[in-house]
Amino acid sequence: MKLNFTKLTLLLFVSVLTVSCSKNDDETPTDIVTKAEFISNYATIAAANYDDTYNTAVAMKTKIDAFIAAPSETTLTEAREAWLYARDFYGQTEAYREANGPIDNENLLGTEGQINAWPLDEGYIDYVYNTTGGIVQNGLVGDTSFDLTEANIIAKNEDGKDDNISTGWHAIEFLLWGQDLNYNSVTHTTDDYSTSGNRPYTDYTTADFSDRRATYLQIVTDLLVSDLNDLNNTWAVGGSYRTTFEALDEDVALTNILNGIGFISNGEVALERLDPAIDEGQENEHSCFSDNTNQDMWANVHGINNIIIGSYTTESGAVISGASLIELTNASNTTIASALETKASETVSKLNTLLSLGKNFDEIISEETLGSNGPAGQLSSALKAQGTAISDAANTLGVSITIN
Repeated sequence: MKLNFTKLTLLLFVSVLTVSCSKNDDETPTDIVTKAEFISNYATIAAANYDDTYNTAVAMKTKIDAFIAAPSETTLTEAREAWLYARDFYGQTEAYREANGPIDNENLLGTEGQINAWPLDEGYIDYVYNTTGGIVQNGLVGDTSFDLTEANIIAKNEDGKDDNISTGWHAIEFLLWGQDLNYNSVTHTTDDYSTSGNRPYTDYTTADFSDRRATYLQIVTDLLVSDLNDLNNTWAVGGSYRTTFEALDEDVALTNILNGIGFISNGEVALERLDPAIDEGQENEHSCFSDNTNQDMWANVHGINNIIIGSYTTESGAVISGASLIELTNASNTTIASALETKASETVSKLNTLLSLGKNFDEIISEETLGSNGPAGQLSSALKAQGTAISDAANTLGVSITIN
């Protein structure tokens, strides 16, 4: 879209004149954003984001169903593409975590661990390769004594060890892509970061346990869609949590919102997803099977930014726009609002730098170390600074949050 900068400049100038010249000192400017307006816009964005997430997950399920019914290179590729597309919308919803909301509040739904837990020990689910290229099958798929039901698979999620993940996005990812071995089967060299997992479609036709593998994939896909439907319904207008949220005291709601985006920026994406991956390598890469981690970073960063700038672009391309955290903070402290805007802009800039490299995330982190100030490290630092800026905004708005 081409902007008319002359008109935009004029509108900004008129706006400044309106605020500074038409109001008496003892009057409240009518264009100052209120907490109520910001909270309302947050709820509208959250509901739209969860609706997109559910709908794109349903489309993914349709493609996975088609693959299971008729496994082929084509149907496997289409199922993978649908997973990647749906992830863009789910990744943005992570901004609503750690906000005492339904995603991770055990008294509500509390299904985050069932939906998106990681890192995942792939050998817990299905076969993996050993160091000599042989197959080791100690997973649930190959354990014929394990009855493949939804309840049984749910019970196995995070059972015994944190990385014993049996459900969610990354279980589906592994069942579609298989291990990312960084191995080029043509040149027989390792550290080939251009490739991702390359599970053959024959794993669902002629391979050992193909029927059980298909059953497992069907169950965890259906479960994910069901969990996302619950989140969508509870956030929708009139939904049980939406009603609860809208009745919260303003400062309670504000605390929940800012704690969410502050913690996800600093405590989750920077300290849990970027720093350990830089320090320890691919085993801590978020979407290592599909090599989708760069795009995960895009979704997480923009999910947070949606709240900071008060705008969300839906799957249909419509833009939801309203009161932003920057505007709300500006009504209390222009300096802190300016700092927040700067830190948010810097975070998006560092993300864009990482994406512009044209390399998969596992290659990027292989070329830097923790503290070396590489592209992933710079993004981590920007997210931490953004988290601090969100905390500063919370303080000036009269609430306190935890970002670690």
